[in-house]
Amino acid sequence: MEQIIKTLSAQLNLPESVVRTGVGIILNFIKQKAVGTEFEKFAALIPGSAGAMASAPAPGAGGGAGGLLGDLIGKAGGLLGGNLGGAAEAIGALQQAGIPLDKAVPLASGFFEQAKSVAGPEAVEALLGQIPALSSFLGGKA
Repeated sequence: MEQIIKTLSAQLNLPESVVRTGVGIILNFIKQKAVGTEFEKFAALIPGSAGAMASAPAPGAGGGAGGLLGDLIGKAGGLLGGNLGGAAEAIGALQQAGIPLDKAVPLASGFFEQAKSVAGPEAVEALLGQIPALSSFLGGKA
């Protein structure tokens, strides 16, 4: 996990502490949305994932995180027949952690690209396949 955080910090020009919190938020979001044991399998393959999750708030824990953008994404998801509200909460939590909106998608997609080299592409793809809201958020970039 430390190498992933260092790499993302350098790529995004963000402090490692902010990136660590952001990765923890993403992992907490996935844990909330994944079904079965796919998340546990994935997390077991990424050393340090439990520590990153413990140091970050779960999406939605901030009470209304996401603001106007979150409301708009959630409503758009409802109109389209999907549930993007959880993704909006994650975006809001990332912003509260100090990750600018324009770096949220690069952080998430960069994390999953790095995770493929550690956990393997099959584990990452199996996990992402369970979470349509995350796939929408990433726009197919992972």
